[in-house]
Amino acid sequence: MANGGKDNGRFRTATLVNWHLLPEVELTPGGFAQMQPAPWPEGIDTMVRFKDALSCEFREAQGLHFYSDDYQFERVWTKPEVYLELLQQFAFVVEPDFSMYLDFPEPLQKWNHYRNQLLGAWWQARGLHVIPSASWADKASFAWTFEGLPERSTVAISTVGCVKGRELYGYFMDGVHELFRQKQPTGLLVYGKLTPDIEKVCWDAGIRYKNFPHTMMGARFLTKKYAGQLAQEDKHNG
Repeated sequence: MANGGKDNGRFRTATLVNWHLLPEVELTPGGFAQMQPAPWPEGIDTMVRFKDALSCEFREAQGLHFYSDDYQFERVWTKPEVYLELLQQFAFVVEPDFSMYLDFPEPLQKWNHYRNQLLGAWWQARGLHVIPSASWADKASFAWTFEGLPERSTVAISTVGCVKGRELYGYFMDGVHELFRQKQPTGLLVYGKLTPDIEKVCWDAGIRYKNFPHTMMGARFLTKKYAGQLAQEDKHNG
C-alpha cells in the first residue's frame, strides 16, 4: 500500500511537468525537445490568438499563435491532451511562446524555453503543422535559446513589445541576426510590426517572409474579414 501511494505521488508529480510526453519526442544534448523543419504555410494570411480559438470560424484557413500573455494559454501546458483536437483544426499552429523576459532569472527563462520546445515537438509528433517560434533574452541566452529549433525551416517571431525603445530593439535585432546565423531559416513569419531591419535580414538571406499585424480585434473580426475575402474571390472567379 505504501509503495502504491508513493508511485501514485510520483505519477502526479510527473504529470505536472508533462513527463509523459517525452517518449514521443527527441531531445537535444541539452535536454530540450527537438522540433522538425516546417514548410511554408501557403495561402494563409491571418492568424488568431489562442484565447479566440474556440470562437473562431474558418479555422482550417487560418493560423493560430500564442503571442499573448502567458496566463492566457497556460492551460495548453497543464492539459495538453484536452486542446489537441482544437489545435488540429487550424491550418498551422505556431509553437507556444512562454515568456523569456530580460529580468527573468536564467533558470526561469530556460524552463519556459523547455516548455515551448516540448509542446511544439509533441504537437508535431501528433501530426500538427507546427511553425517553430524563436525567442530570446540577452546575448547570454544565445548559447541555449535556439536549441531544439530546426535548421532550414520556416520560423516565426514576434516583435510585439520589442521595438519600442532603442536598447530593447537592439537586443531584439541581435537575436534576429543570431537566429539566422545558427539556424538559417528558409522563411520568416513576423507577428507584429515588420521593421526595415528585419526585411533587410530576409533580403540578404534570400528568403521569403510574411507579416501578420498585431491585432486585438479577436476572432470575430478576423472571421468577418476572411469571409469578405472569400466573397470577393468568388465574385472575381465567377
